[in-house]
Amino acid sequence: MRTGLLVLILLAAPAAATAADNPLLAAQARGYTLAAGVCAACHMIEPAGTSPNPRAPPFRILAGRYVPLTLQRRLADIAETGHYAMPPINIHADQVQDVVAYINSLERPTDPH
Repeated sequence: MRTGLLVLILLAAPAAATAADNPLLAAQARGYTLAAGVCAACHMIEPAGTSPNPRAPPFRILAGRYVPLTLQRRLADIAETGHYAMPPINIHADQVQDVVAYINSLERPTDPH
């Protein structure tokens, strides 16, 4: 009986961890929503697939390319000045943090070497 109860508790635990209970999950959800509206026209923001713009790396590639603080600084710079063919984006510093939280939630590609 105790084993069955423990199994039920362990199975229910992930469901209990909602965005309302976890600030990181809430930031990731806000970041996804923002990315869907601002970034998805060029970048693949989903965990798999190719970007609509071949020159725009998928977000999962960005997750593997940068450590979180460096990514946050890079996106803040891009938000202000743009980057190559990428125009400046009008987002607040808090929103940059949310986008970084979402990007860092993606599985990083494995190195084939």
